[in-house]
Amino acid sequence: MNLLLLHGQGRTTNAMRLLGFRLRRHGHAVQYFRYYTRTEKFSEIVTRLVDMIQKKMFMYQSYVVIGHSMGGLLARASLPFLVEHLPKHLILLASPNQPPRLSAKIKNNIIYKYLTSDCGQLALNADFYKTLPKPTIPTTVIAGSGAPRVSWLPYGYEANDGAISVQETDLGVGYQTIQVPSIHTFIMNSRQTLHHIDHILEEYA
Repeated sequence: MNLLLLHGQGRTTNAMRLLGFRLRRHGHAVQYFRYYTRTEKFSEIVTRLVDMIQKKMFMYQSYVVIGHSMGGLLARASLPFLVEHLPKHLILLASPNQPPRLSAKIKNNIIYKYLTSDCGQLALNADFYKTLPKPTIPTTVIAGSGAPRVSWLPYGYEANDGAISVQETDLGVGYQTIQVPSIHTFIMNSRQTLHHIDHILEEYA
């Protein structure tokens, strides 16, 4: 299968390299998409992503998109522009699908604002999620549940990955959510994540 991997905000393609290496070893063709949340607006990144898919992925019969965190939101936003060549499947790794509960605590953080700019603020905005298109293709959410669960932490005893809760990744009825015991930053490196991705890709072998 031809795979396109999208990293999270404030990261680079290096964050997805281990996953990409493992997927290549399993016989898949892997490409990466790089973006910069500090200097690019969300809409600008989506435009580049759509252009890249149309130019580089269109030659393939089919492909799957795997997006971590912000990468998953960018993938969702791109789908209406790819109606003539939609992915066979969308895999969201710890992508928020509603405003994270931590929004109020981090939206005015100077470092967060510097690193994430427009994208980071959108990801904390409830209105943004109301306008973000729901996937019309098979979609699987892989959510992390490996963060500590104690009463004095923001999510208390609720399953979470340290940045968002499992519940905040939920897309609603009709979409599958799988939990893995990982934290947000490294969910793409989890062997269990790889196992679930392999299982999904077997459907298209």
